[in-house]
Amino acid sequence: MPRKTAKHVARNKKKYWRKIDTQDIEDQLEDVRVQEMTGGRRSEQPDHVLYHIDTEHPLGSKSPSAEEMQVSSPIIRSIPRKRPPLDLNNLNTYKILEPHSSVQPPGSDSRQSRVSTSKSTKRLIESEKCTETRRAATKKYQTAVKQRAEALQRNAISKAEQMELIDPHVSQAYDLWNTQDDKKEKVRASVGPAMAAYVEQVYQTYDWKVPKHIIKHPSKLPAITTPLPGTSYNPTYDDHQDLLKKAVDVELEKERKDLKLQRNLPAMLTQSAAEPIKQAWLKEMSSGLFDDDVENDINGENNQSTSVSVGKPVTIETKTVQQRNKEKLQKKKEALNKAKKEKRIRDTQLFRIKSIRKEVDKETQEHGQLLQEREIKYENRKNYGTKKFGRYRFEEADLDLNLSDEITGNLRTMKAEGNLLHDRFKSLQKRNIIEPRVRAKPTKTKMKKYEKRSVREVGPNYQPK
Repeated sequence: MPRKTAKHVARNKKKYWRKIDTQDIEDQLEDVRVQEMTGGRRSEQPDHVLYHIDTEHPLGSKSPSAEEMQVSSPIIRSIPRKRPPLDLNNLNTYKILEPHSSVQPPGSDSRQSRVSTSKSTKRLIESEKCTETRRAATKKYQTAVKQRAEALQRNAISKAEQMELIDPHVSQAYDLWNTQDDKKEKVRASVGPAMAAYVEQVYQTYDWKVPKHIIKHPSKLPAITTPLPGTSYNPTYDDHQDLLKKAVDVELEKERKDLKLQRNLPAMLTQSAAEPIKQAWLKEMSSGLFDDDVENDINGENNQSTSVSVGKPVTIETKTVQQRNKEKLQKKKEALNKAKKEKRIRDTQLFRIKSIRKEVDKETQEHGQLLQEREIKYENRKNYGTKKFGRYRFEEADLDLNLSDEITGNLRTMKAEGNLLHDRFKSLQKRNIIEPRVRAKPTKTKMKKYEKRSVREVGPNYQPK
């Protein structure tokens, strides 16, 4: 008998598949289909649907005989039975029309119906539940926020109605043309700007923001300083002398700063002092240009060859062993004396602990006072000082004064000093409202000069075209 040859077929083809009997699986699926068409699966239905519990004849009792049935029958017939009322919403004619199968009807779309046991369906149901719970939580949070905002608004308005408007920056006089809402002003004055802004946001209203320095000024310096009594048109002698003394002190301070700057800078030489330096530089630069320099070099070499050293000969002193031993003993004695001295100092410090403690307390107290003075200086500089905003530092304006021979005693013939506009400008700079500025000098651009090409071409050999 010839031997069968193996079929050379790829294993991923349908021809290579094994034939397995699936009749039992088909029977099981058919049974499930029949159960779903006749009331649902038996495994999912409750016991009271599948079974009937007989409570009249319990287990172990005898079945009733015919005589007992006849005896008991008249008694049963004698009991009147009331007919239940007719339920128009639950008629049998309508029940016939209702679907009695547990199989879901086919959907209008082409998608596969959901199977409750599949994993994808379970995931989808879980995701739907999560989205529903999330929506419910979001809705609950939104309602809570809304209720809280309404409660805050009611409390703010009730509090504003109870309190009167007390604001030092707002005039209490009645304004006939006032277009602002008094209720809004009461809310702002009573609950504060943050809460008032929230209430306005709820009402969808808006007011322009006011700069902070209207309430909190950048400097505590007064806007208008009182002038010195010496600047009067008819001052007393003492007041005028005090004003002149202050002006002199200002000029002396400027002169002192200029002298300090000149001391730090290199000194400028006069023409007579710079002449020897110029001659030496000229001689150094012109060396080697003439024959006299060569002869001088030859004479210098001859002098060097004949010169003899005048210094003393150098001798090296060598120490003996006895001298070195003496030095070692001397160093040991010095070290012992130093150690004894340090020990004596430590012992004395041990007995003066009280005095050391007093010194430490005094130093801490002085340090605390120094810190307090620094804080006071910082606060003064912060409240009354002038900050540096731009390129330049603030410079105090010159004192406006008249000399003794310029005071006439009346306003008609008096010479006016200073400028109101310049005074206001310096006051704004000093109070940190604007940055210090310097008046820009007008610069004149240089005129560029050049020759035209036609003019440049004209010369002694020029021939017109």
